Amino acid sequence: MNRLYIKAGVFIFFLTQNFSTGVFAEDDVELFSNGIVADNVRGLIKPVEKAVISSEISARIKRIPNKPGDAFKKGDALVEFDCSFYRADLASAEAEYKSRKNVYENNKQLLALNAISDIDVSISQADMEVARADRTMRAIRVNQCKINAPYNGRVIEVSVNEHETVPADKELLSILNDSLLEIELIVPSNWLNWLKAGEAFSFQIDETGKTLDAKVSKIGAVVDPVSQTIKLNGRFDDTLDGVLSGMSGTAMFSQSADR
Repeated sequence: MNRLYIKAGVFIFFLTQNFSTGVFAEDDVELFSNGIVADNVRGLIKPVEKAVISSEISARIKRIPNKPGDAFKKGDALVEFDCSFYRADLASAEAEYKSRKNVYENNKQLLALNAISDIDVSISQADMEVARADRTMRAIRVNQCKINAPYNGRVIEVSVNEHETVPADKELLSILNDSLLEIELIVPSNWLNWLKAGEAFSFQIDETGKTLDAKVSKIGAVVDPVSQTIKLNGRFDDTLDGVLSGMSGTAMFSQSADR
């Protein structure tokens, strides 16, 4: 006899069948002929935007303003490095660029007086452009001394401590946008007969007991041929006060009950 278990948005099928004779129980045949039927499915709340912030330079961490659970605004500093070395390096590159630029400008004046050759002017121009590119590269490094928040959100986890010296590409902290959450569901593939983007459903959250209105925002591109299910995402219509990423619940579709 078939058993259908629905847990955390995943359908697991246990099939008891006689492969040698090809005989199924009566309710097994009915299940396969009618397709999978379930009015309510489990879902998981996930953030639409989530990121792991890594260092782009090797430097000592000067300040990490936010701790796990803290909220921040777009543009707020998430991590600040001690960049005395990089700023001094930029000042040196700036001085070198100005020197090369002065030589180039002087050579252009000498060329107008026929006191220098064209090749000398071209070489000084190339030297100036190399110095300018070097200055730009070092300025980029200085800009990487402070990591700002890309959106409003909250800190999930901090992986390092202030005053530590970290290498480039070191994971520092993970963040999410807690104002933009979605529901991930896995539903029977035969629901595609009526299920469309924009379909309304209600979602009861286990942790709070609240039931919120939502709509299907995206339907998966492929059907799982083994479980005959498809993934879809939903967006809340209601405000998200008290709703956190990682919460789970039950999605209820009125259409599935009518079929």
